[in-house]
Amino acid sequence: MSALFNKCIRHLEHLVSFDTSNPPKNIEGSGLLDYLKSLDFIKPEITNLGENSYNILCSRGNPRYLFNVHLDTVPQCDGWNTNPLDLIITNSHAIGLGACDIKSAAACILAVIEEGLEDYAVLFSTDEEAGQSRCIKTFAKSKLEYQGIIVAEPTNNLAVTCHRGIATGSIRFHGTSGHSSEKSALENSAIHKQARWSFNALETARKYEKKKYESLDGLAFNIGSVSGGIKPNIIAQSAETKFGFRPLPGQDPSEIFTELNAKSVTGQFEFTKGFIAPSLPAKNNSHRLKALAGKLKLELSKPVNFWTEAALFNEAGYDAIVFGPGDIKNAHQPNEYVDLADLKTALKIYKEIIQ
Repeated sequence: MSALFNKCIRHLEHLVSFDTSNPPKNIEGSGLLDYLKSLDFIKPEITNLGENSYNILCSRGNPRYLFNVHLDTVPQCDGWNTNPLDLIITNSHAIGLGACDIKSAAACILAVIEEGLEDYAVLFSTDEEAGQSRCIKTFAKSKLEYQGIIVAEPTNNLAVTCHRGIATGSIRFHGTSGHSSEKSALENSAIHKQARWSFNALETARKYEKKKYESLDGLAFNIGSVSGGIKPNIIAQSAETKFGFRPLPGQDPSEIFTELNAKSVTGQFEFTKGFIAPSLPAKNNSHRLKALAGKLKLELSKPVNFWTEAALFNEAGYDAIVFGPGDIKNAHQPNEYVDLADLKTALKIYKEIIQ
């Protein structure tokens, strides 16, 4: 295990050093593709999907399972104690941008393949963090001859078979500009229309609190951004709200959008849908996914709130579960890290599954 673990750390060190933050998503210029092509134990098939979205498929023989790992990361944020692109190894942690989410899984899989295997399939994708998922949507259109798909995300080495979907949108409100001394501001201000919509949207979201799916309940709803107006003495002519929600399996985002938008908007407004993706399971039945986890001898996780691209594979008709080292609470923040103990456990499990 020691030699295998050292290989894993070496790959992780290289992978973290490539700035694959998304945005700006400069995958081609990051050095990642050149590194994967330089590894003599794999022959990556690289597909350019445009706009710096790349699928990198490494496959040999007749593998039973496909592993998928996204290699893009969130952008660097303030608060790091070290260079985010330098992997720092302590007694207990591997620290670096993407170490938790989820380059650690890629390093594990590369280390296992480097040991010498006849049958394996791994798809490295590069646009998960942008909310596009062009890589997986395109790949899932192919006829995939696998018994199951394991999508890597930080799950504490537990198999996730259920999580929320995701839906985002924006509303632009239109008002009539004028002097704020006019009483007409109460009705004509775009920001007032925005405020009324926001209040009613929150009340609508609360109506879903008693809805449940397994241990998940309610509608996770968030108004993430508001903008508009010029100054206090001018009636706002325009305003915009960006919002999102995380539906439970079986909930139709279109119906929720309709309910949110029909309630309280008076006057002109424009609604635009954003990124919409299904829950896992995508067809409201997790029995097959739990059976896949059992077949792989993986311990089941409780349903999780965060979204993954396993739902896109499942929507396309494939059994897909989520599994990987690390804890989601340590991702998307300064000094992101994965526990070395988690990494060793994941390495062992990946080796057993691939072999």
